[in-house]
Amino acid sequence: MAGLGVDIEEVYTELGAEVTIVSRNPVVTGEHVLFDINAQATKPFIREHQLDATLPYNTLIETSDVIKITAVNRHYMVMNKTPDMFENDVVEWSVVLYLCNLPENACIVRPVEVRNPETYNITSGWQMVVSSPMYGLLSERVFGSEVKQQNEVGGQFPVWAIDFIVPKYYGIQSLDRLIISPTEYYKIEVIESYNYPGMALMLLTEDTRDVCTIVDGEIYDD
Repeated sequence: MAGLGVDIEEVYTELGAEVTIVSRNPVVTGEHVLFDINAQATKPFIREHQLDATLPYNTLIETSDVIKITAVNRHYMVMNKTPDMFENDVVEWSVVLYLCNLPENACIVRPVEVRNPETYNITSGWQMVVSSPMYGLLSERVFGSEVKQQNEVGGQFPVWAIDFIVPKYYGIQSLDRLIISPTEYYKIEVIESYNYPGMALMLLTEDTRDVCTIVDGEIYDD
């Protein structure tokens, strides 16, 4: 390893912000990052949700990790990781971080049907897929200036579309439901898994299916 990488690492130890990788089990501590807030960005999404950052050559942070920057007490997803080279050695990594802005109790549930072994009756309900804390980014359409309004499909009314970005390892599927609060929830309409390595970009729409209530981890139809 080139000595330059080692020298640069010392700068991170002295000046970098302390980072914890919260998506690992157990969590990983002792990492450092240098980041800038792009004050000149003209797009609201970049100003509000994105950080440009760098990591030392020997960092343990990988794409799709969720990290907590202690100094600002915020969680971010690592969207990509690009090497900065010198004489064929990695001396530093450039990364883009997206803010995690889901509320504390957000979760994902999935529609299921359960057959009673005695009566053979089928009951529709909801199965917990991802419980809190869950990390992700909700925003207006990332690649447009306004929230995209979907055309009428299959007799349904037009709905407002929202982008939802999460790590792929959550295993979220189309038709799952994102619950933000007891009165706010969305249907996972489309999943695009090719935009970012290790991440999934999802299109959320209005969910008109039955309301569900979660009690001690069990989910019931109201």
